[in-house]
Amino acid sequence: AVVSTQSTGEEKEKEEELWGEDGQMISREKDEHDPDELVDEEWDDEKGEEGGDDVSPIRNTIVYDQETQRLIDVFEEAETLYNEAKKRYEHAKRQVEEMEKLNGIDFGPEEEFFSLWGQCFEHYDGKYKYSLCHFDQSKQDSTSIGKWEGWQKGSDGRPNYGVMMYTRGASCWQGPNRSTRVEVQCGSQNEIVSIGEPAKCEYAFVFKTPAACITIQDEHEIHDEL
Repeated sequence: AVVSTQSTGEEKEKEEELWGEDGQMISREKDEHDPDELVDEEWDDEKGEEGGDDVSPIRNTIVYDQETQRLIDVFEEAETLYNEAKKRYEHAKRQVEEMEKLNGIDFGPEEEFFSLWGQCFEHYDGKYKYSLCHFDQSKQDSTSIGKWEGWQKGSDGRPNYGVMMYTRGASCWQGPNRSTRVEVQCGSQNEIVSIGEPAKCEYAFVFKTPAACITIQDEHEIHDEL
């Protein structure tokens, strides 16, 4: 009976140690490390020794025999030469296309308007920013209002070097495609002096340039001779 009592007392003492007053179980080995935690700590230590999340790239350490390596070197050299030749070809092709485009543009009787090639000029009218890139296109902000068409034709079919025409611009809502008529006048410097819209989506620029003074002088000389 005594032995039984001692056994019951030990079991009661265990129950008191395992359960708290709030009904929550208390681990008897709370001061010792959990086996799972030890595994996690060992894994973290291993990652730390290996440099954390930084993983070194895998390098190709394959060593080829002498003949294979020679073929690889020949291929790489040929590829480099091909790429260089391709770049030179593309550059030469662009130059030829540029020259063909230039040859197709009428820069005036004495090529006097050639100086305007590749130049763009802007004008702000208080509401929109207009730009004119000679022999290329005209814009209202980012909207195309015409692409280079040519000089306006006179009644005799000859070009009028006082008026540039830019057509085939962006479509106008319930209207025609936008277009720009540029009146070229003699001036001391290159500049857009005025912009208007005489008809819906049909714009009118006045552009002054010293290049136009040469044309006017030639016309006056011809008139005097007649």
